[in-house]
Amino acid sequence: MNRLWYSMAVLVFLVFAALLWFQRGKFVNALRNFGQRPEAVQTSVGWTKPPDLNIEDGTPGSGRLRHVIGSLIRPGAIAYEAILRFDSDDAFNAFLRDSGRLDVLGSIPSLRAVRVGYDEIGDLNDIPDNAETSANYLVQLPAPPDPQGPGIQDSAVPFGSGALDWLGITDNANWGEGIKIAIIDTGVVEHPTFEDAQVGNVQDLVSPDGSFTEINGHGTAVASVAAGTHQAAPGVAPGANVLSFRVADADGNSDSFTLAEGILAAAEAGADVINISLGSAGDSSVVQDAINSALESGATIVAAAGNNGTTDLTFPAAYEGVISVGSIDALGQHLDFSNTSDQLDISAPGYAVPAAWPDEQVIQFTGTSASAPFVSGSIAAIMSWDQNITGQQAYDLLVEQANEAGAPGADPTYGNGVLNVGRVVNASSSGIYDVGIASHYYAGDLQGNGREILQVVVENRGNEVISGSILTIDSPVGQQHFSLGPMSPGDILSRELAVDTRRAQVEGNVNYTTTIALPQPITDINTGDNELSSTFAYPDPDSPGLGTEGP
Repeated sequence: MNRLWYSMAVLVFLVFAALLWFQRGKFVNALRNFGQRPEAVQTSVGWTKPPDLNIEDGTPGSGRLRHVIGSLIRPGAIAYEAILRFDSDDAFNAFLRDSGRLDVLGSIPSLRAVRVGYDEIGDLNDIPDNAETSANYLVQLPAPPDPQGPGIQDSAVPFGSGALDWLGITDNANWGEGIKIAIIDTGVVEHPTFEDAQVGNVQDLVSPDGSFTEINGHGTAVASVAAGTHQAAPGVAPGANVLSFRVADADGNSDSFTLAEGILAAAEAGADVINISLGSAGDSSVVQDAINSALESGATIVAAAGNNGTTDLTFPAAYEGVISVGSIDALGQHLDFSNTSDQLDISAPGYAVPAAWPDEQVIQFTGTSASAPFVSGSIAAIMSWDQNITGQQAYDLLVEQANEAGAPGADPTYGNGVLNVGRVVNASSSGIYDVGIASHYYAGDLQGNGREILQVVVENRGNEVISGSILTIDSPVGQQHFSLGPMSPGDILSRELAVDTRRAQVEGNVNYTTTIALPQPITDINTGDNELSSTFAYPDPDSPGLGTEGP
């Protein structure tokens, strides 16, 4: 038996040696081509590790080449591509006439930008000395909430078909008339939720020759939230015109250069509002300059914050001048997957909202991709009510009338608050009384005396001065009542109480329930925000606030 196994092992070895001999040419070529771009590399694939540069110090241009390479091999950068920027039209045009060993993949004359590809590290020596070199970053659809990471908390409640009602939107059939909303995404296809000729100026920047055979439905879903007309997939501003700019392929992949092209094309087409439910980890100067150009043209830009559950916004949401949007559920809770930051501007519905999908389907749309078009559609709606209002002024009204949430004032979790279009609609009316409990916010040791503080935040969401509201707090120490003083429309105030951390440590958590009631005989038009419950779990020293379980 041992001799049999030995003979088999020898046979396997001989076969393997023969294969190596007959295939030796391929192995030699593989070693020779190490550090060069394989034929099958796709532009949507970023660097996994730096290539073997083999640059000898002291050789002419070695220092500059290392600098160029350092600017290209970045996290999220597309392998074997670069973006070159020139400081003059002459230099830009001269490079287009003679790019050496670099492949010109695209150009943007207004930004003097050129997208190039290269096969070997040595090809980068053909980058002119007067060119600024930067990476071309991968841009993608925000990833779906990760069940294994910061996803959707157990207490979250989906919106279903109630998102527009939740936002106070009714009788909106004509909202958005005369306003153009550009959807820079995966393209918008025909769907019953769009009226005839509602979707126009369709541009495909991924496959300009129309050669693609498959399209991702993400752009169609985004467009329907902003401007859909059918009750199965309704939008905020169904009277608006939708401009479609396809910058991402069927897999949801794009890049900084193509995104910049889409932004500029949207501005040139006269877009009033530009919605970008895409994101990248890379800070690209060509995208930032495209955004600045679009803003100067009068467009308002709205972008998704991202679904990574991190404390950084993706680009372009992180750029100054771009309105960044995070996600909340039907209880007004921040959703765990939604990125947070001091740069976050506002929050909007982002959990299971109905949206259009190719082949006349309707899906439940979740993520900051869904939240952004609620804001875009709202801006378009306000602009349509008064043609003298700019997009920025429309957004300022939305912020002014947003529902307070989280910590008092602007905060990294909710931004300037939660979108409430109904308050904007009723802002010029009178006789509307609405006081609500905005949040339970765990503020930690505010006074530095070792006592953990819970702030109960109350807001006047009506348009009349309210005085004498009664706030009741049920906590482990019993029931407390507070008579609140005068609150003008939009005013917020908070009442603080010490958290019973000892009880929480023993029992695992403690519960708090608060209610608020207007003085008789005033009637609150919205009693849905008059009660809020939350749980403090011990220990949780880094929590940004108590999670709400229900208004």
